[in-house]
Amino acid sequence: MQFTIHNRWTNEIKCTAEIECSEDTPRSIKLGLAVRWAVKNSINLRAADLRDANLRAADLRAADLRDANLSAAN
Repeated sequence: MQFTIHNRWTNEIKCTAEIECSEDTPRSIKLGLAVRWAVKNSINLRAADLRDANLRAADLRAADLRDANLSAAN
């Protein structure tokens, strides 16, 4: 399935990730999978809206998350 990550300020689309999960998977899990996909594909997530993302065990070493909204992210 496709999942879209938006800019936290403009709501502009930052990227559309190809993730594998069911439609009824919680948004936090989908967002976490989309972030992993974006990092793997060298997508810049600066100023992305990542609130409530489940990022547990994600390798974010190469991620540019400056100004990203990470409130309530795990």
